[in-house]
Amino acid sequence: MNKNFLNIYLSKKIFVIFLMGIASGIPLYMVLSTLFIWLTRENIDISTVGLFALTQIPWSLKFLWAPIVDTYKIPILSKYLGMRKSWLLITQIFLIISLIFLGSSNPSQNLLLTAFFALSTAFFSANQDIVIDAFRIEILNDELQGAGAAATQFGYRFGGILAGAGSLYLKNLYSWPIVFIIISGIIFVLSIFTIFLIKLESVSEINNNNENLLAPFKEFVCRNSFLKIGIVLLFIFFFKFGDVVAGIMANPFYVKIGFSNIEIANASKIFGVIMTLFGVFIGGYLVNQVGLINSLIVSGIFQIFSNLLYVMLNSVGADFVFLLITVAGENFSGGLGSAAFVAYLSVLCKKEYSATQYALLSSFMGLARTFLSSPSGFIVESFGWGNFFIISTIFGLPGLLILFWMRKKFPIEIQISGKN
Repeated sequence: MNKNFLNIYLSKKIFVIFLMGIASGIPLYMVLSTLFIWLTRENIDISTVGLFALTQIPWSLKFLWAPIVDTYKIPILSKYLGMRKSWLLITQIFLIISLIFLGSSNPSQNLLLTAFFALSTAFFSANQDIVIDAFRIEILNDELQGAGAAATQFGYRFGGILAGAGSLYLKNLYSWPIVFIIISGIIFVLSIFTIFLIKLESVSEINNNNENLLAPFKEFVCRNSFLKIGIVLLFIFFFKFGDVVAGIMANPFYVKIGFSNIEIANASKIFGVIMTLFGVFIGGYLVNQVGLINSLIVSGIFQIFSNLLYVMLNSVGADFVFLLITVAGENFSGGLGSAAFVAYLSVLCKKEYSATQYALLSSFMGLARTFLSSPSGFIVESFGWGNFFIISTIFGLPGLLILFWMRKKFPIEIQISGKN
């Protein structure tokens, strides 16, 4: 058993997926974590900071252009690198440029320019995710999708440490422009390593038979009934709704309550990521032991009640020990659900259309994170921090209720297998 574990998690394919997960996590954390702290330190209104959640729109709408990534090859580069790697290289070049310009902007003087480059970074980050998710799904068989999902989450969270804690530590030594350049350099190194130093083929590079842009959508609709599709999309939309609404304002909350950048880095960006990885590990174990739907229910319950820790922290004040408790609960519960959730989305996709179908499914969760979380700052200003986190707890209930209904009437295992 231990030998099988090592063979799986120390394989070249899983290692490449881990590295790509790091590249995927860095820009997301730079936009939704580091940038939010920067804006709050610049005394930007909390309501305005909350509106920066709208910079996530590209992650929510990436399914609209994912068929292009699934279908078209980049001239010349595809011949030498393959379809997926050529898309990844071009995307990461523009991603690095966007991050550098974002760091060079000055939000206190030109907030719109900062928002533009944040949106640009999000767009190229979303395109990177399309390629990475498709690559992961294609090179792994169904039995390894769980391990691949875990490797993605581990890499993603490690990238979060580099972009979250790393950027806050670097800010003590350098200006924001230099910090963003250094973080962008990490993506550059990862790009060189994964694209040029590791040779892996994907299904799309071997046998790409996509004939038109609508084929991925047609295949998904024909394979599932409209009832199944509707229920699956509702579940995806609501599963992490309360979690992301609270999470989008967590860093501004830490700043406003009185914690320093170093305290936030140590608690949220390092200890929090460790707790997330622990949650991912336990989540993967739960999927194996109790099944996918039961794992999602358990993690859903943890996600809901972890939001109440913010309410308690708000009452206690800037107590570092209680900050650790809050971060531990929030990040462990988030990681617990991530492994099962990513694996669930992955197995719903046909390998031939993995980029488009995964982008489509994951976008529905992004819609909740983007559009419904953007008024978070206004809710805070209207009701206060404590009531805001109570409201975010209530937002987590619909997804859990859908899961209980699905377990009784519409088992997820049947959906995954594609059986009727």
